Amino acid sequence: MAIVDIPKSPAELSPEWLTDALQSGGATNVRVASFDYEPIAAGVGFLGKLGRLRLHYAKNGKGLPRTLIVKQPTLDAKSRQLAMMFRFYEREVSFYRDIGSAAGIRVPTMHFGTADPKSGDFVLLMEDLAPARIGDQLAGCSAEDARSAVGALAKCHALWWRNPRLEAFAWLPATNDPINHFAQFAYQGCWEPFVEFVGERMTPGLRRTGEALATNVIRMLDGFIERPNTLVHGDYRADNLFFGGTGQDVPALAAVDWQVSSRGAGAFDLAYFLSGNVSTEVRRSIEMDLLKHYTDILRENGVREYGFELCLEDYRFGVLFCLLYSVIVIGTLDPTNARGVAVFHANFERVAAAITDLDADAMMPR
Repeated sequence: MAIVDIPKSPAELSPEWLTDALQSGGATNVRVASFDYEPIAAGVGFLGKLGRLRLHYAKNGKGLPRTLIVKQPTLDAKSRQLAMMFRFYEREVSFYRDIGSAAGIRVPTMHFGTADPKSGDFVLLMEDLAPARIGDQLAGCSAEDARSAVGALAKCHALWWRNPRLEAFAWLPATNDPINHFAQFAYQGCWEPFVEFVGERMTPGLRRTGEALATNVIRMLDGFIERPNTLVHGDYRADNLFFGGTGQDVPALAAVDWQVSSRGAGAFDLAYFLSGNVSTEVRRSIEMDLLKHYTDILRENGVREYGFELCLEDYRFGVLFCLLYSVIVIGTLDPTNARGVAVFHANFERVAAAITDLDADAMMPR
């Protein structure tokens, strides 16, 4: 049966809707008799609401999933408006439909997904990756987990490196697509609330850097496209990573939340992860080794022309751009999301330290 309605909240889910959705996804013998809903990941996602469904089938349900993860839009009006503006929900459903398991990194199986760009309604039914351990951006990744995350990322990037197939996906924008140009205006509008938020932690040097970035966002987006392009996750952070496979043939890391995926410079994902998802002390101790690890894996997987020095240059460029994410997210963040506020306190401090350590301001377009 074709699915025409999209449940707008967990309260609108029903056994009948779940049955139709799973049948539409190919499970023709399924009939959901009842289910239990458990909210999960509070304060982890900023643009989506997540829950775990425990499904009870009318028959024994052999071979059918006992649990699924359901993802629906955020209830926060500002964040939802942002998601609609950049078509994030539509992009994520399209990613799982058109790329999914071919991403070169483990991703959850999508059992059903649909999005309405006009209303902003969407729903995803995805594989439950439990008992894999989810990362924690606030706590920060260990050196071991960071190495695992960088290695998995490199394999994904190598698979899609300069791959012409990327341009065939109409839903996958280039980093500098006009849809992303609004980021410059969003940054400018969020700058003063951001400055107020960070208060005395804003050094004079970083303030100058942030003010210069306000008129250079679009030029930096163009700069990412001038570099070798690959499939960019766009939000490669610890809260979107699951560590530990469930079998001998299952990869040790999986990545979720592909709603800001794009075509651009792979070093951005690397910069975004290392500058914001490990403590400053850990980053300083492993940073150069992990850049070498990344380029070694690229080379082992056929990318011969991209060595450490080029990667370091692109990485510094990416670290500078990561300030934009701190500014826009903090400037629009729901203040009742206590964990989200804490995450971006930590994120800002880590990114600011990385910009200083790497002299990333020197990468600003002049």
